[in-house]
Amino acid sequence: MGREEIIICLEALRRTLFRTIIVAGVAAALSFLFSKKLALLLIKTVHVKVYYFTLPEVLFATVELAIYTGIFLSVPVAGFIGWREFRPLLEQKKIHSHLFAGVAILLFYVGSLFCFFVALPNGIAFLLSYEGGAVKAMISIKRLIAFCVAMTFGFGFAFELPLALLLLSRLGVVTSRTLARGRRYAVLFIVIAASVITPTPDIYNMSLLAVPLYVLYELGLFFVRMSERRIKKTAALS
Repeated sequence: MGREEIIICLEALRRTLFRTIIVAGVAAALSFLFSKKLALLLIKTVHVKVYYFTLPEVLFATVELAIYTGIFLSVPVAGFIGWREFRPLLEQKKIHSHLFAGVAILLFYVGSLFCFFVALPNGIAFLLSYEGGAVKAMISIKRLIAFCVAMTFGFGFAFELPLALLLLSRLGVVTSRTLARGRRYAVLFIVIAASVITPTPDIYNMSLLAVPLYVLYELGLFFVRMSERRIKKTAALS
């Protein structure tokens, strides 16, 4: 990628972020109207009894939840804006920009929903299993929301791995051969990434992300191989 292309990318990224922030702000303001119901839904999903330790804590927690919900809901708009801004560059690299944007949005929400309905309830239940006897959990609502949001967004972005590998392949950074040979390093990177993304150091929560990430790595490798075969076939016919 040349200097001119880098400048174009940075300018497109600036415009995308600016417009997305505006949309996320509007969505957050609307989400605040339902923030109490969203907080109750979150608490019921993870089956945790929460407390608040300062008078304004619930208010601040619901405001934060509304902001995060606004960002979460603005992802399709961000994908559409990014598609429009990066379309010329992606098409130069023979990448179907509309398909790329659609799959990116889909993978983000699949990862987020997997976290919300599978990883979070099971992970929190595992952590609460240490409660007993004189040890009682008193979880702050603000910290619970922060924990759940970090996990949800972490899973959402982590599930973009196959698309990231395909993009790197189209840009000439990696090939299917290098990805196949680097499996052992990929496993190490996945474990490290899972330990960073999940805000708890326990192996159980890490494995809830690390195992799907490895599956997604293999899926990305498959996509890269299919892409390379298609490029070779097209070159042979031309």
